[in-house]
Amino acid sequence: MDSKQNRERMESGKLYFSADEAVMAEQTACIERLWEYNQSRPSEGEKRARMLEELFAHVGKNAYIEPPLRANWGGARVRLGDNFYANFNLTLVDDAEISFGDNCMVGPNVTIATAGHPILPQLRCQLLQYNLPVHIGDN
Repeated sequence: MDSKQNRERMESGKLYFSADEAVMAEQTACIERLWEYNQSRPSEGEKRARMLEELFAHVGKNAYIEPPLRANWGGARVRLGDNFYANFNLTLVDDAEISFGDNCMVGPNVTIATAGHPILPQLRCQLLQYNLPVHIGDN
């Protein structure tokens, strides 16, 4: 399976090869940008807001995330509604879309994961996984 087919499988919820070099290179670029967000100073609120706009698929009004933030794709598949707040150590396994509605608050040390791994050992040994979206509504 070539990288294009693998990427299509990744985005459609089918089993795909998670260690594909092209996928991993793209993912690494996203994580590099996220690293910069996590290094920002507490006094750099405007800078953080701009960075979230660049990192995430959508950021609503008054959205804020306390660093550190971890995300497999640096937030590229995450949509935040208006008045979103996340406390320290949010982990988003955003291999598929994660969306939050308006007025959502996330406590410290929360993980939201879209990735799943096969139960059969012979499939797990091939580094196969699948992804399904997570949608959290308003309030």
